[in-house]
Amino acid sequence: MTGNDHEELVEVWRAWGDTETQMIRGLLEAHGIPSAIRGESTRLTHGLTMDGLAEVRILVRGEDALEARRLIGSRNQVKTCPACEGLTLRSDRSCRWCGAPIGSM
Repeated sequence: MTGNDHEELVEVWRAWGDTETQMIRGLLEAHGIPSAIRGESTRLTHGLTMDGLAEVRILVRGEDALEARRLIGSRNQVKTCPACEGLTLRSDRSCRWCGAPIGSM
């Protein structure tokens, strides 16, 4: 991302692998929403990707957060956690945001 270094960045997704990270970032980019990532170095240096270990956090400008979440939520593989209302994949057994167990929906 470029622009103001003091821009507020908001986390909109937690990815658990490179493929997922690139898919979400590609979706956002295709709709004109630049993104940044945080947490990638642990995954790359240690190769950990399972169950939240070394997850990658996808961040967007605060002004783009609502639209980014809407775009991500429009994917049919996504569901909302009943405990915290965070977005997570349908295949996840626990919420990526709060850790609450979630059944298949």
